[in-house]
Amino acid sequence: MLTPVLISLLGAWFGHANPVSHIPGVVFLFPAVLIWLGLRETTPRAAFRSGWICGSIAFAACLYWVFIPVHVHGGLHWILALPCPLLLGMYLGLYSGLFSALIRWMHPTLPPVALALGAGVLWGALEMAQGTLFTGFSWLTLPAAMAPWPVAVQPLALVGEYWLSAIFVTCTAWLMLSFRSRRCLILGVSSILLLILYGATTVNSPLPEGERIRVALVQGNIDQSLKWNPEFQEATILEYLQLTRKEMSSQPDLVIWPETAIPFYLQEENALSRQVRDFVRTNRFTLLTGAPRYQVDLLTGEISYANSAFLLNPNGETIAVYDKEHLVPFGEYVPLSSLFPFISRLAHGDGEFVPGNNPEPLRMDWLALGMLICYEAIFPGLSQERIRAGANLLVNISNDAWFGHSSAPRQHLHQAVLRAVEQGRYLVRSTNTGITAVVDPRGRRLESGTLFQRLTLSYPDIRLLDEKTLFHRHYSLFRWSLPGAALLVMIIVWWAGRGRPIKNH
Repeated sequence: MLTPVLISLLGAWFGHANPVSHIPGVVFLFPAVLIWLGLRETTPRAAFRSGWICGSIAFAACLYWVFIPVHVHGGLHWILALPCPLLLGMYLGLYSGLFSALIRWMHPTLPPVALALGAGVLWGALEMAQGTLFTGFSWLTLPAAMAPWPVAVQPLALVGEYWLSAIFVTCTAWLMLSFRSRRCLILGVSSILLLILYGATTVNSPLPEGERIRVALVQGNIDQSLKWNPEFQEATILEYLQLTRKEMSSQPDLVIWPETAIPFYLQEENALSRQVRDFVRTNRFTLLTGAPRYQVDLLTGEISYANSAFLLNPNGETIAVYDKEHLVPFGEYVPLSSLFPFISRLAHGDGEFVPGNNPEPLRMDWLALGMLICYEAIFPGLSQERIRAGANLLVNISNDAWFGHSSAPRQHLHQAVLRAVEQGRYLVRSTNTGITAVVDPRGRRLESGTLFQRLTLSYPDIRLLDEKTLFHRHYSLFRWSLPGAALLVMIIVWWAGRGRPIKNH
């Protein structure tokens, strides 16, 4: 058991972003081991146990950074915080165990070619379930691991993240089963070559034309431990104003500050908010910034709080606001808080955040900004909603200071890259401590910052696009066909298993 655990661990660790060395292609060792366990073990139960052990260790290792926000910023004693990545890994390992168990259940019945196809759709469906159940945690997917290689992720515009995972695992399974069938070897090799050919052709093809704008991104690198200190609020604003002032000579059409860059209520009339608005008015630019927001119910007097993005026009006036829709469990709200009153959320604020419910883009003139605040960039459905509502540019603002000098900011960036390719849009990403970046519709990083540095990034040739990708146009089909295909495979195996096994070909 030690060998498969070690191989799956190395595949997941080096396949995803990590502090040592990122080699995207080795990530396929992870599903390969889970397939091998399904073929080797004598019962589905044994395959589940082995797959769960391998998956739990691999996921926990890649998500080691969960310890940092829980202990450093959440104040949980390190003895209690240390098991958090392991517990999360053990949960995600359930999907790995189930995958291996299903391979073991299918392989006596299905011929090798069909078994590989079944493995692919099951993997894709399980990744979709991971990204949906219990508010979803669509992290450490196979396409996210491959994001640094744009050639590998171009099919996202055709089929989306989860179907691309299914294709990747199908190819992996065909190669794994090539010792049983020459047809599997031919299919595996030819499919990989076709993916590379399609990716290389697409990456080198011209981008669609559209209105061009200059965008400046500001990374303030504000210490998370000081950010919400009232005595440090003015210093924070001065930091952002100073950095932004450096970009004024290039006359940007849009300046973007990160999530909660403004650590006070911008909606209120006070000296700090006037300072921001006066600066915008004096320099005549459009500003998008993150800030907390509150709203009072006039009937009940109840106050609700939101993690928001404000769009200010060149007159310094707020013309549009977006409230974060998909909140982070235990970060921005506590699930079942009435049952766990002793647990407090990590994010600062006067009350528990409530989710927004409006995917409409923030508009001004020709701009239509599809907002993804922090964690929202990992969910394909949210960017789909923004483009459907008319967004011509995806904007991801985030504060990844929670994660320190860990792998999390890079893993987060890789998820955001997938959204750009899926939707065929430029994506601009402004973060507090990194990684700030400009990503084109092919998933290429045109500009990219580094962690924990004060910096600005300016890109003069961002195109506002309206074309829709195949994946966007047929999103519902791709969303429902994957679990449908997985269910069909299981029905076929169950039905065939009632009689004699299907003959191998």
